[in-house]
Amino acid sequence: MKKVTVHLAIFTCLLLGSNVSTAQDNSYIYIQGDKQTPFYVKCDGKMAQRFGKNYCIVPNLHAGQVNIELLFQQNIFPPQSFTVQVPTAGHRGFLLDRQNNSFRLYDIDTRTYINDNKK
Repeated sequence: MKKVTVHLAIFTCLLLGSNVSTAQDNSYIYIQGDKQTPFYVKCDGKMAQRFGKNYCIVPNLHAGQVNIELLFQQNIFPPQSFTVQVPTAGHRGFLLDRQNNSFRLYDIDTRTYINDNKK
């Protein structure tokens, strides 16, 4: 009986350890908008869950390029699309910067702007 319990405990630890390492391989991006322009985020064709009107967290991303489309409430602005490089097991933070009817993303880490892909 003790051997079975020990083996079960070791198996459980190995299983939990493998889940933790898999979760650590995922990254996320954070986009903060202004207080006046509510937006939605579509990431690689899938709508991201919306937690608030003026920010979005897109979790569980794999490293590499991700296509992001920003959609605006009641279509007050045309959709904006961006390509973002996601790091391995990390995060990226962006501020949404509006200039007339177009937008760009300010990368907080690199202090650079990413323009809409359509330009």
